[in-house]
Amino acid sequence: MRRLAPGGSLQVRDAAGCTVSCCAGTVWITQENDIRDVFLAAGESFTFDRKGLAVIRAEEGMRDEWMADTGITVICLPARLVFDQMRYS
Repeated sequence: MRRLAPGGSLQVRDAAGCTVSCCAGTVWITQENDIRDVFLAAGESFTFDRKGLAVIRAEEGMRDEWMADTGITVICLPARLVFDQMRYS
């Protein structure tokens, strides 16, 4: 699991076939050579279908019991992608 602050992002490379899940908050995903913008809410997943660079960006955090944005977004992604992200940073 990875926590992202509001506006925080991850860049991953060659993630085709890997799945990212949004566990809390909402995220925006875009892939190189893809005109789509993918938005995930908590509980939704997306499988990357292109090689190249992809960006995962926290749009808003999970809501607390008063429906206020906590500023925390949590995603789950394969360990290989986390390692690759650290290597490309």
